[in-house]
Amino acid sequence: MSGDDVPRFELVPEFGVILLKHVLSTSEQLALYKQVKDEVKTGQRGVPGNFHLSSGAAGSSHRRDALHELGNLLFHRAATAAASIKEDVSGEDATTMEPSLNRLQQVLSGERPADVQYVAGVAYTSTAKLANHCDMNKPLYTMSLALGEACDFTFGEKTARPYPNERSGKPVSLRMESGDAMFFDGGSIPHAVDGLVAGSAPDWWAKAGPKCSRVSFLFREA
Repeated sequence: MSGDDVPRFELVPEFGVILLKHVLSTSEQLALYKQVKDEVKTGQRGVPGNFHLSSGAAGSSHRRDALHELGNLLFHRAATAAASIKEDVSGEDATTMEPSLNRLQQVLSGERPADVQYVAGVAYTSTAKLANHCDMNKPLYTMSLALGEACDFTFGEKTARPYPNERSGKPVSLRMESGDAMFFDGGSIPHAVDGLVAGSAPDWWAKAGPKCSRVSFLFREA
């Protein structure tokens, strides 16, 4: 996977969401899953399971450098995609309009390179859903990478008790497939997983003996 070519992508400019399509090949997906298979923890009663994968300074016992390098590369891929955007729907430069896209512009220019500090995982069983929410009361730029069955991700629906930084509007849904990656501000943009698409996992998934139907990697800068 190269960080320089422009990937195929889908953009939700009003929320600063970029879905990168098929950023990992089949062999890359399988190799990545094998790295973390023993760490996967499933949830109960339709609630996704959360688990830690890597954090800490380089060389520390809780850090897997390869995962941080992958996260930084994915941030750069998203930044390359953002740089190819000329105008948003209003005719103005989308990269200067939206905070998340501005962050990617900083990555690409070198003003503030990507620096993934924390990598976590989320495991979904076939019936699991993720309720609409924001992760915290400040921006949390996040790169999500999917393996296994596809899911429908919805952004922008107002939460019941919004934080001051929340930015909501007309909800938009994107389908995220195995090998796709998605950049968004998990702290400010409401997001939810409405459910998985049964039977949509690639052939390698069943052969790998997964504990669940879908695994999501979360690469975060803080």
